[in-house]
Amino acid sequence: MDRNQGITAVEKSTLAIIGGGFTGATLAAQLLRHWANPLSIVVIEGGPARGRGVAYSTMQGWHLLNVPAGDMSALADDRGHLLRWAQANFDSRVGPESFLPRRVYGQYIESLLQKASDSRPSELEWKCDQAVSVLRSGNKAEIGLLSGNTITADKVILALGNFPPSDPPLSGKPPSSPRYFPFAWSAAALEGVESENNILLIGSGLTSVDLAVALRAREFRGTIHILSRRGLLPHKHAAAKKWPAFWSEKSPRTALGLMRLVRNQVEDADQHGCDWRAVIDSLRPFTQQIWRSLPNHERRRFLRHARPFWEVHRHRIAPEIGGLIGYQLVNHHIQAHAGRLNSYREQKDVVEIGYRDRKTGKDKSLRVDRVINCTGPETDCRRLDNPLLTSLQEQKLVRPDPLFLGLDVSDDGALIDAHGVPSDFLYTVGPPRKGSLWETTAVPEIREEVLELVKHLLRTSGQRGSGEAKSANLATSPIPQEV
Repeated sequence: MDRNQGITAVEKSTLAIIGGGFTGATLAAQLLRHWANPLSIVVIEGGPARGRGVAYSTMQGWHLLNVPAGDMSALADDRGHLLRWAQANFDSRVGPESFLPRRVYGQYIESLLQKASDSRPSELEWKCDQAVSVLRSGNKAEIGLLSGNTITADKVILALGNFPPSDPPLSGKPPSSPRYFPFAWSAAALEGVESENNILLIGSGLTSVDLAVALRAREFRGTIHILSRRGLLPHKHAAAKKWPAFWSEKSPRTALGLMRLVRNQVEDADQHGCDWRAVIDSLRPFTQQIWRSLPNHERRRFLRHARPFWEVHRHRIAPEIGGLIGYQLVNHHIQAHAGRLNSYREQKDVVEIGYRDRKTGKDKSLRVDRVINCTGPETDCRRLDNPLLTSLQEQKLVRPDPLFLGLDVSDDGALIDAHGVPSDFLYTVGPPRKGSLWETTAVPEIREEVLELVKHLLRTSGQRGSGEAKSANLATSPIPQEV
């Protein structure tokens, strides 16, 4: 029987999701699972892969998730979903502490979306195109596409993910250079590396770790140099006893007070034979509350003084990857440098990079064959070369958050316009909410945001939801065994 039979009086809702990576794909799946009334979802994504984005498009087996499988379910209302799927479709030995290959996780997201779509045929359309504008037209939104086509929708959700990084200040770099690669995940960044001797990665976060792994997989045998302001690399995961929650409404509301609190807890944990990782992990359920409790001037103080130290402790890497990186550091196959870039000069066969050493204050230099930008994503929407965001800002439909970490967003995910008014048709989820939530780039946080947004959209459409989220057959849907 047609699921729409008998409810033809109910108007069909059309929802457009701009972005088809993890966030857009899981949002589409959750909408299909929960929405009771007639529905049309259009996902607009420039690439052909569904649900993979940059993070899960890699085919390298050594590219592992940075979070154990037990915490990586895409569904906030079914925490064991990934484990059941992985045991049925990848390896029956997968456990909560396993670190899955990212390509496998990409297949998982793809299968989740496919199963949800199969349960509601013809209600999901995947548009391989790029959204360049959103215009209000009466009580509808008209989305302009790069192809020249348009899509009309009742609600629009931006699931844009992380944006590429901005170029670091490279005094002396020519406008166009065959030796400088502004985006680590561009196809050209790794071409021909097997014939080179020295490569510089600017930035020392998770992207640099991924690139170091990818370089070795591409048979680069030379030295990998990693340069950042402080030279801090991500720590690796390790088994640790659980540490009780210690943050409360009575905890400090200053960056300095919070740092002292955490340090005291780490010292206490050490005396009880407990690793510092457990202390950091005990904050995970409260991180967004902590951020919201801080006034803006304290948030700025945290960003200025504590952010790098928090990120290398909070955003850790799989033990296997940590062991690989550690071995190469000890043997000087990877060399980490702490300092500030101050010059870039191309000679005939090499690039000479000048930097001010953080420890000594002296000027030093590196001679490398190529330079790859591995700094973090740009968050200031005013600096992005993105036609959609440019159009939205010109129309005053969106504005940056006060710290320029993303877009200004209300608690329910509605974008706030230039006049401070939350939109009734334009929403966002994931990294653009960083300014108001801070922790909003990892799966455990994004899946909660997705579910809360789905509930909000259901409420505003007068629905309670279909209850399909409890359907057990979504948990073990098989996919072709490509892993």
